[in-house]
Amino acid sequence: MALNSDGLRITWIGFSVNLALGLLKTLAGGLLNSKALIADGIHSLLDLLSDVVVLFGIFMARRPEDETHLYGHHKFATLSKLLIGAGLVVLSLGLVVSATLSFNAGSNRTTEAGWAALLALLSLPIKELLFWSTRAVARRIKSDLIMANAWHHRADSLSTLGVAVALVCVWLGGENWAFLDDVVTLFLGGYLVFEAGKILLRAAAELLDTAPQREIIEDFREHILSTPGAKAYHDFRVRKVGDVYEVDFHLQVAPEISVEQGHDIARDVKHRMLQKHPEVWRVLVHIEPANTEHLHDRGISDSATSI
Repeated sequence: MALNSDGLRITWIGFSVNLALGLLKTLAGGLLNSKALIADGIHSLLDLLSDVVVLFGIFMARRPEDETHLYGHHKFATLSKLLIGAGLVVLSLGLVVSATLSFNAGSNRTTEAGWAALLALLSLPIKELLFWSTRAVARRIKSDLIMANAWHHRADSLSTLGVAVALVCVWLGGENWAFLDDVVTLFLGGYLVFEAGKILLRAAAELLDTAPQREIIEDFREHILSTPGAKAYHDFRVRKVGDVYEVDFHLQVAPEISVEQGHDIARDVKHRMLQKHPEVWRVLVHIEPANTEHLHDRGISDSATSI
């Protein structure tokens, strides 16, 4: 993966910040009787998921294959994402139900809303700084994984801004505007359910070996026929395993060359793909002679026409 010590360091910083802010806002929301602040705190904890996936994925990816995991340990990151996503769905639905039951019930919380709004506003610059720092690292090391993590920080920042605005209205407007706390909780809780649902769907797709986006597949394929000696290929397959990709395909070479020469061509194709795409973890190439028996309608030749 396109990760180095800078990527690990900024991920650990993000993990620590999200954990501290998430716990602080959740606990403060309970003490100040603000469900909106609780929802915002859980949203900060939601960002922990991306940090955990990055850190856990790196840790497990470094473990070699063993007798019980012959294909490596990359899917542990996907399993962890699936379980945490399921837990977040339950927590978020609980927020929505709680806000619905207490909607317009009314309570003496205008004073507390001022303190809750202040806490939300104070956390904004911290999250924005984390976003810009993480994005800078992602651009420098060219890591899509770290960049996705950066946008998680930005989403948390935007939700905190919305919560702060609503709480200020409650604080300044008095009990007549207290319902805004429940309104924001409903919308933010629904948004959290939506985001957690996407995490679940992505994890399920990975566990079911769903093919990645067409653009990703085509990006990998372009390095095959540009390699000298590669005549054609077919049965090209890609699957996402955790945070990396596995590629396998049948490569056709001139039938008159030696086995060693065919192996060298396959090695060159594999080297090119791994060099251009650090996110590719493994490339498996099956060598075949480019004769009538092994050419298929679904194959692609070096003339870029179907064969």
